Amino acid sequence: MKTLLNLVAALTAMLSVGAPAVHAQQVIKIGTTPSFIFLPLYAAEQLGYFKAEGITAQFVDFEGGAEVTTAMVGGSVDAGGTMVERPLILVEKGFGAKNLLALENRNPLHLVIRKDHPAKEVKDLKGSKLGMTRAGSGTDLSLRALLKDAGLEPDRDVAIIGVGGVSSAMAALKAGQVDGYMGAEPAGAIAVHQLKLARYFVDPRLGQGPKFLQFMTFSTLQTSDKWLAANPQLAERLVRAMVKTLKRMREDPESAVAVGQKLFPTMDVTIIRSIIAIEKNTYSPAITEEAIRLCNQFQKQVGSLKTDIPYDKVVATQFKHLWDQ
Repeated sequence: MKTLLNLVAALTAMLSVGAPAVHAQQVIKIGTTPSFIFLPLYAAEQLGYFKAEGITAQFVDFEGGAEVTTAMVGGSVDAGGTMVERPLILVEKGFGAKNLLALENRNPLHLVIRKDHPAKEVKDLKGSKLGMTRAGSGTDLSLRALLKDAGLEPDRDVAIIGVGGVSSAMAALKAGQVDGYMGAEPAGAIAVHQLKLARYFVDPRLGQGPKFLQFMTFSTLQTSDKWLAANPQLAERLVRAMVKTLKRMREDPESAVAVGQKLFPTMDVTIIRSIIAIEKNTYSPAITEEAIRLCNQFQKQVGSLKTDIPYDKVVATQFKHLWDQ
């Protein structure tokens, strides 16, 4: 009998060699904003990559990145989908936080202008009226930085007008109140493909515009140093799941379209598909030292930072080896 038990144990051990690790499901509360910028988070859940790593994601939706950051600092969420610069600002204020990986590795904010506008370069926008969401927002800062880089003085050479979100921005374009709009999707796709009023003019997602504009902000998954120290293995599984998700979305864009349809059920699938066709180029987890340097540079220019924050203070470098998998 003892020999038989030993044989069974040996066979069990042999069969388990090389088998994938099985993890008990653990809950991670993720704060984010339902938008295309953070689509990879929802994709990781819907495509099964969280489950495969033993993760049950509980999404907590917020109106914007500031609210996500506040929740992460307060501990009501474990991780947050927001913008890369937020850990830099937190670290300078004395709160430890890390970017785990990029969700989209380029600035998602882009400029569309009316189809009949004669401008060929940014400098040709002198005398135009350009819309953004609201004063002090990322759209406002990105637009002003783009204009200044081209030698134009915002508010003097170009009128900058706050027009709010997608619906009000489209109304302003239709009425001719603005000649263009700086924003994130789906505003651009609706203006270009649905309303056929505009054309993409400067799109950092495609490597267009000055380099600092491409990296001054982009979406990441981030967490506090406290949560990371308490959950190193869970954090590694979280990163691994997201890396696999981004690879799938990049190589199989229709899988991303399907996730978009579930997240935005009333949106025309052709609009979703046009957005994914561009954004698939940004589905890369890597956060480079140059990106953090350029982010530091811009945040200091706009007064959000006083000093440069070192790369390893705001990026979880222990997971860099997973980004290439």
